[in-house]
Amino acid sequence: MRRILRMRCQACGHWNRVPVNKVVVEQDSPEPKVKVFIPMYLPLQFSKCEKCGEVIAQPKELIKIVKNAEI
Repeated sequence: MRRILRMRCQACGHWNRVPVNKVVVEQDSPEPKVKVFIPMYLPLQFSKCEKCGEVIAQPKELIKIVKNAEI
């Protein structure tokens, strides 16, 4: 499933748009009857930050979205 993912640059904080394919990965579960699926994203092209030029996404690296806790 093709999508546009908004990713924030780690260096400058600028929000960038990255074209990705959504992939669902099955993870092992401690209970045999329960299946766990984790959504991940596969970038379609090499993407750099529009503002600073830092590399954001590469085509062969999966991206997993996690929530960051504010410190």
